[in-house]
Amino acid sequence: MNVNFILDYPWWFVVFCFATGAIAAAVLYYRNTSADFSPWQKALLSFARFVVVTVVAFLLLAPLLEMQITSRQEPVILIYQDNTGSLTTTRDAAFTRDAWPDMLQDFTTSMGNHFTVNSYLFGEQVRAADTLDFQDRITDMAGIFTSLDVLYSNRNVGAVIIASDGIYNRGQNPVFKASGLMFPIYTIAMGDTVPQRDLLINQLRHNRITYLNNIFPLEITVEARQAAGQRTRVRVFHEGQVVYEQPIVINSDNYFETITAELIAEEVGIKRYRVELDAIEEEITLENNQRDFFIEVIDSRQKVLILSAGPHPDVGALKQALDDNENYEAEVFLIDDFNQDIRDFDILVFHQLPSPRANLARIVSQANQAGIPQLYILGAQSNISAFNRLQTGVQVNIRSAGFTDSRGVPASDFTLFQLTPETMELMPLFPPLQAPFATFSLSPGTQVLAHQRIGTVTTDYPLITLTQSGERKTGMIAGEGLWRWRLNNFARNNNHEAFNELISRMIQFLSVAEDRSFFRITTESFLYENEPAIFDAELYNPSYELVNTPDVEMIITNEEGVEFTYLFGRTGNGYRLNAGVFPVGEYTYLARTQLGAEEHTAEGIFTVSPLNIENINTVANHQLLYQLAENTGGKMFFPYQLDDLLDEIIARDDIRPVLYAQNQYEDIVNLRWIFFLLLFLLTLEWFIRKYTGSY
Repeated sequence: MNVNFILDYPWWFVVFCFATGAIAAAVLYYRNTSADFSPWQKALLSFARFVVVTVVAFLLLAPLLEMQITSRQEPVILIYQDNTGSLTTTRDAAFTRDAWPDMLQDFTTSMGNHFTVNSYLFGEQVRAADTLDFQDRITDMAGIFTSLDVLYSNRNVGAVIIASDGIYNRGQNPVFKASGLMFPIYTIAMGDTVPQRDLLINQLRHNRITYLNNIFPLEITVEARQAAGQRTRVRVFHEGQVVYEQPIVINSDNYFETITAELIAEEVGIKRYRVELDAIEEEITLENNQRDFFIEVIDSRQKVLILSAGPHPDVGALKQALDDNENYEAEVFLIDDFNQDIRDFDILVFHQLPSPRANLARIVSQANQAGIPQLYILGAQSNISAFNRLQTGVQVNIRSAGFTDSRGVPASDFTLFQLTPETMELMPLFPPLQAPFATFSLSPGTQVLAHQRIGTVTTDYPLITLTQSGERKTGMIAGEGLWRWRLNNFARNNNHEAFNELISRMIQFLSVAEDRSFFRITTESFLYENEPAIFDAELYNPSYELVNTPDVEMIITNEEGVEFTYLFGRTGNGYRLNAGVFPVGEYTYLARTQLGAEEHTAEGIFTVSPLNIENINTVANHQLLYQLAENTGGKMFFPYQLDDLLDEIIARDDIRPVLYAQNQYEDIVNLRWIFFLLLFLLTLEWFIRKYTGSY
């Protein structure tokens, strides 16, 4: 350890410190003749006083002590073991389950005799090695390198050893993530690269929701390996009954086919289906021959009525946007041809209505009485005076006849819902709408979704507004030409997603009834078996202020009627419960609490779907493991070559301890030994003076 002093003053100031100490000692003990000390006492007293004064004067210069400390860091060997189920669906499954854990433990112990060794498991996540059970259902090999960045940055990592079959199904390519590492990666190639006879359901594609009595499609992707000439059958079960079946003849060793089944939604609720493939002889595993899925059947779509003053391409654009959303069913009528009951619809869209030829007062009055929300689109045929009398939350004050080209600029203070950044960026680029040349007055319950940009000037005039006044909701688009937005969206992105999102989100806001309940629970309705069930709760007092003083109890019940009881935790003004992961199945929940004398309850359903990713691909990818090792200066070994791997790492010259030199700085005044030295010298001086009778 090297030691050095640092001063903010010139070093010759130290001379003054010595001079001050010498003068103090001389004046006190050599110029002072009143005290009678022997020569040795005088010398000792002078030395003590000289040291004390000199040191105190030196400390006044605020010196720093610079210390260069050299530390030795031993190399760390990191072992990462794949803990996923794909390792136990091969011919070597018995070896992997029974013999390999002991072999790995012996290898780790031998490696620990030479290096510091830390062991981890990886799969769904990287964690310290505990029980090797091959139960992880996802392989995220790139997570290894993320954990290295977090845990071992600036550490002396000698080498990383990864024992895996090379199959990953989450995250980035590990070869890409490992680029740029300063240490070698050694891989232990497990699993079997030879395809075995296997029949599996590769993928199921279906909607999350469907509607009562609708026929919904289910796409079943069937894959077969090394099974040419075999026959099987795919069946779909619902509540124990076969609702679809089809025989399959496998005509190649790499068979792949997608079968479309059409199923009928006959009951409302979340429904569970099971897809099964009949087993064939000598399959390597039967676990991937069946898969479950859930679909929510709701009573009906929301019906949207589009009434227009006359034919217009805007109407077609609106209907197409709503037809692309499975939650809505749109019907279009000219106002002169409409003769149905307005109460049969959930949302009303008026295009250029009211007009000089059509007064909407009766229809709007019926809609308001039935609580039906309305969206108004202004245009050349609109009767602005009649529109203002409808009390939609927006008053249009015409300044002169004619219309102006207005582009839409998203408002920064809009809070009713969120649009994606892509839609926000595209909106100002859409062609202008034909808006009336007017000023606008907005009611307190109105928010502007988009302002008008006229030429290059962004104005305060609204182009799109949404209003909520009590139970009534209305919207306004102050211009025609929406069909150009849809076409422009497709020209730019080759899709209609931005336009569809804008229209759907507006309709969704208008159609959703405000939840005025005092106790609310929110959670995900569909989960996978590795995802925790998380519930958020809000409790309001009669003044609709958030409170979280009373306890909230949750009872979750599985399909067999077994109940699990939980207690919510408090977060801010609300509640949160992480109930953990659940087995595959359908669950109901009931939450209850009591505020004062009032008891509140909330209930719902969630489902847990199986995650069978590890059973889809069971052919080991040793090429990836070889490339991972080769690119980082390591090598690939097999499980029976562990002794060779140990010798290889021990023999490397670059896996050695590292010496780190680090400079540390400390104020000398903080050193305790200096304080005790000065205290000792002053005590010694005081004792000798007392002993000789001096003061």
